[in-house]
Amino acid sequence: GPNGPAPNQGYYFGIRRLPYSIDFTKDPLTFRHIANGVVLPGGVPIAFGADGVSNAEVHNTGEVWATMLWECYAALLRDSGRLTFDQAQRRITDYLVAGYKMTPNAPTFLEARDAILSAALANDPLDHALLAQAFARRGAGVRAVAPDRFSTTNIGVVESYATGGDLELESASLVPDIASCDGDGLLDDGERG
Repeated sequence: GPNGPAPNQGYYFGIRRLPYSIDFTKDPLTFRHIANGVVLPGGVPIAFGADGVSNAEVHNTGEVWATMLWECYAALLRDSGRLTFDQAQRRITDYLVAGYKMTPNAPTFLEARDAILSAALANDPLDHALLAQAFARRGAGVRAVAPDRFSTTNIGVVESYATGGDLELESASLVPDIASCDGDGLLDDGERG
């Protein structure tokens, strides 16, 4: 129903712990919920596994990944002033396929995220920004840290909700090579610094 699971909970949950949704009152999973021992958020109907003991189980971890991808798809769909439904649907499909082709073997969440973001950036910087925000909304922002690719517990997740560039130039200076520079404070053609 509108306020929780239907009497036959299969309609609400399917085979998952939570339904896929961008609504945090229905699906509050974030990146940290791939790690064993992280209790799932309270206050929402959960089919099983609320204690978080088996979060690293492949299907449970996959629910978090699928939630992130659903956020990405919804972000494109919500940009209806720029994209039609069909365009948004095509773009997310293209980004997923291209991203998966660029993803290394046995990827971490963030390597897979970066491949999808790279595909979007190559096509449309606005799409890239929307997808980056969608990943960050679920804790996989620019400063997130993924567990080791072969971890069986996924312990060590660090969430980040930050987006945007994460590089900053603090300073730059010209140190001329005394032997090749004429001392005018500029690096001229043929001079080294």
